[in-house]
Amino acid sequence: IVGTRYKSDDYKPYIYYTEDYGKTWKLKVNGIDALHFTRCIRADKKREGLLYSGTEYGLYISYDNGANWKKQQLNLPIVPITDLAIKDNDLIVATQGRSFWVLDDLSTLQQMDESITNKILHAFKVNDAYRMEGSFNPNVKNAGFNPPNGVVMNYWLKDTYDSSKVSITVFDKKHNPIKTFDTQSKEDKDKLTFSNGINQFVWDMQYPPADKIEGMILWNGNVGGPKAAPGNYTALIRYNKDSVDVAFSIKGDPNYKMTEADYDEQVGFLITIRDKFNDIQKAIKQIRGVRQQMNDLTGRMDTAAFKNIKLLADSINKQMTKVEEALYQTKLKSGQDILNYPMRLNDKISGLYDYVNSGYNVPSKQAKETYADLSAKADEQLNKLKSIMNNEVKEINLLLHKEQVPVISWKN
Repeated sequence: IVGTRYKSDDYKPYIYYTEDYGKTWKLKVNGIDALHFTRCIRADKKREGLLYSGTEYGLYISYDNGANWKKQQLNLPIVPITDLAIKDNDLIVATQGRSFWVLDDLSTLQQMDESITNKILHAFKVNDAYRMEGSFNPNVKNAGFNPPNGVVMNYWLKDTYDSSKVSITVFDKKHNPIKTFDTQSKEDKDKLTFSNGINQFVWDMQYPPADKIEGMILWNGNVGGPKAAPGNYTALIRYNKDSVDVAFSIKGDPNYKMTEADYDEQVGFLITIRDKFNDIQKAIKQIRGVRQQMNDLTGRMDTAAFKNIKLLADSINKQMTKVEEALYQTKLKSGQDILNYPMRLNDKISGLYDYVNSGYNVPSKQAKETYADLSAKADEQLNKLKSIMNNEVKEINLLLHKEQVPVISWKN
């Protein structure tokens, strides 16, 4: 029980504990400031001996049933705490004059142990995450922010330094890698930051998006990555030479009656569409890269002396241009041009992705038929490009090699 006597000019904290149903009581306030009189106390619902106490000047916590107390202020202003409640494993703090303050997810406190601080790397147990819509902005100004929308991983690092290598690889239900986040990533959204002590990483449950070509204008936009289906997943956290496996589960949105198999079918189909769009984007990059090399080459050479090379380069350019124009509407120079020229295959496939990803349903028969049609047309063009690379481009490279001129290179 908690007592107060501040109205009698006594500002001492009073927390009493009994083990014999009130026959005897022990005062347990070690660690609480002598003038921080206590207003409320709550026991954790999962870990025995874990206590939370609200005082006139903030929050205190005890891991040993009140024998010792420590401040747990975080970003909570110094205010009187008049009541505490635990709801869905969150600690709700009622303050006097500063509204409510909520400590989201008590699981890290519940798992705390002195032995953890002696480890180089430790991963805390991950709570189940729900596959729901929503956003999270940790840098919001002058407002509260939502709890992280995704899988929250808390881990401990010891003896870190600036050049430490930290990475997190997320694996799917079949233990195939989905994505890796690390300290060396060139993309800000994939870059990990770390510090000594407890760190937190939030995976947004998204698969990687398709390749993006800068300056490309698409009515339906670039294809993103689908959100992972419900099920059991794993992650591997690496810190220099140490590593630890983490298991976690994703739950379905309780507002929809989708089975895990339904989610798997939808997500699997979305990944198939994304990969086909990706194949097209890579082909367009390949075409543009080879064209640039040939234009640079023919622009420097004596075309009269190497007429055969010039003619073959022109022929390759024309063939590749036909393929590119089938894959993408190359006449687009601004967003308004989309209204004047018909969509090509990559834009149509992007639109199909958006349609399949627009709700909580298994892919419809029409969507599958549309994909089969668009995919077949895309494969026809991709096979033409492959033939050009394996025949005409190789032929011109043989001619260039004989003349001791740098050959045309490309990535498959």
